[in-house]
Amino acid sequence: MYLTAKYLPVSLFSLRESDATNVVASTYLHPSPFCIKMTLVSLYLQVYGKNGVEEWVSFLKEIPVYIKGSSEVVVNNMMIKIRKFNDKADKADKDAGININSTVSYREFSYLSDSVEIAFWTKIDKFAKYEETLKFLLLHVKYFGNRGSFFQWQSFNIIDSGQLPPGFSKKFDQTFDISQLGLLKKMDDFDKSVTFEKLNIYSNTKKTNIRLQNIFVLPYEKKYSNRSYTSYKRRG
Repeated sequence: MYLTAKYLPVSLFSLRESDATNVVASTYLHPSPFCIKMTLVSLYLQVYGKNGVEEWVSFLKEIPVYIKGSSEVVVNNMMIKIRKFNDKADKADKDAGININSTVSYREFSYLSDSVEIAFWTKIDKFAKYEETLKFLLLHVKYFGNRGSFFQWQSFNIIDSGQLPPGFSKKFDQTFDISQLGLLKKMDDFDKSVTFEKLNIYSNTKKTNIRLQNIFVLPYEKKYSNRSYTSYKRRG
């Protein structure tokens, strides 16, 4: 059984792939499991504070998440100007906070034609305990990915079947039907050893082993492309 949350994108979407460099970055076609769970951790802190956040992170790292992207996605390919820290600046400039340079960078922004669905597997321990909290926080989601990638919640739904309908992403080791082949994308999830202290950028805890990398099959096919854009259509 799955709990799904449907969102309507209301702006262009951008989320850098996890192995992108600072200067060159392509985007995912929809939010990744890691991005979704980090959004829920951030919202938990905003609503409830740090009380119980370790248990919340422990719950999130156990729950499988799958995504059904928009039926059509158009990705524009562009060069933009960004600001970045200059690591070679003099110590005096670093101390003064003026060690920032402008540079040109490759970025991608995606137009999503319609809604995105996120499915949470419910047959895990503690789901009943955290179900209402999960729904409450999902209602408060404003964006996924880079700031400015805004989404509007639309509805919840329950899928009684143990199998997701066509259109949802699947882990590569979960699909053997040739008709389900699509784009192979490496997307991150919470590692089994992740804790809130490892996610907390203000903590001195070493930030190791927080990302579990999985290969997903995204049911998309490339329709058109040139130097300015690439168009994808979802199967199912």
